[in-house]
Amino acid sequence: MRSVHLRSCCPGRDEPTAALPPLCRSRHWPGYNLDRIHGKHQCVLLACQSWQFLGGDLALGAVLLGFLGAYIPQVLRLGQGSAWQVGGFRYFANRGQQAFSDAAHALAGEHPGYFENSVFTYFDTFGGKVLPDMGSYSRLVRLIDRGVTDVYDHKRGLELRLREFGCLNVFAPTYFSQQEALQATSSDPDALFFAKLPEQSGGRGIRVLRREDLCQDDLPSEYVIQRAVQDLELIDERKFVIRYFFVVHQKSIYLHEHGVAIVHGERYDRLSTNLGVQVRHDWYDDSSETNLLTLQSVEEAPRWRQAIATKLREALPALSPLLEASSSDRYTLVGGDALIQGDGEAKLIEFNMYPNLFSGWDIVDKDVFTPILKDMMELILLGERAPGFVWKLDADDSKEKAKRSF
Repeated sequence: MRSVHLRSCCPGRDEPTAALPPLCRSRHWPGYNLDRIHGKHQCVLLACQSWQFLGGDLALGAVLLGFLGAYIPQVLRLGQGSAWQVGGFRYFANRGQQAFSDAAHALAGEHPGYFENSVFTYFDTFGGKVLPDMGSYSRLVRLIDRGVTDVYDHKRGLELRLREFGCLNVFAPTYFSQQEALQATSSDPDALFFAKLPEQSGGRGIRVLRREDLCQDDLPSEYVIQRAVQDLELIDERKFVIRYFFVVHQKSIYLHEHGVAIVHGERYDRLSTNLGVQVRHDWYDDSSETNLLTLQSVEEAPRWRQAIATKLREALPALSPLLEASSSDRYTLVGGDALIQGDGEAKLIEFNMYPNLFSGWDIVDKDVFTPILKDMMELILLGERAPGFVWKLDADDSKEKAKRSF
């Protein structure tokens, strides 16, 4: 097992983080979030605030009236609907709203002259939710339908899809019964397994089992059994999990350089069934010894990303329905978990088709989520591939090497 040594950037861990920038909320007039105010009200609000600030100065008031005359008709013609607007960018999201707001502000700052009458949406329809009225637009960007993506979010469904397309060495081996798991590991008495519920994520409901446990315990039929990857590359002699992100758009996968490495609190033992050693990564809990590193801050990250890109390339046949469902106006953002083996090869663990986009920690929200969302919106709305997307893969790459560009 290979181990690298790094220092944590989490509060309460190895390094103090008092100097970290505070959570930066959307630019606003006091008491208002301009992202959420419909266009015509936004202009009126700016006018009222400006009038108070100017103290009713008539000369400057004339300038203000000229502003209103020029821009209010434009906004009224826009037909804003429920969409929010920053500069020329209109968007709507029902997840990760703060990160999307920050991303939109960053994008508007870089492209002050943009105006295409497009609406970018990130709207999860789970539970029967329906996208609100977005007003008038010439282009509406939406997520790929759950009818396509849900299978990749479901551990049993994902494994069936991988088997169907012959992608058998991409993810950690997964079995549908205790008998199947025992037969597959008959030559390895030290094998460990994770019993998981198909629709759970984030380590919830996981049981760590030995072969003898599989022989003695009867698991409920809904569980899937994933073989543990035991020969691991380590950080400070501890297991770590990489959360990486990629965008599916126009039949291609774009792997982003930003992500996180979650380092477990207890020293690694390849034979341990202790949840703290194998599973628990509650970095958000102040009492936890788990550490969090931004992926882009780790020296080894380019090598790890290359290993992950290689596995994604091998998975392209199984991902083909997802790629085919993407277009110029249909996309999805995927959060994946991966381990790095001692030989440097990656093993993918799971996909999350609706990843969490809010943590409450600046180091994640500002340095990971916001840059990814900003680059994603820029890619889809402007057709510009930001340097953050360090790997691009498409259907042709299933027979070729993944393409990297800087």
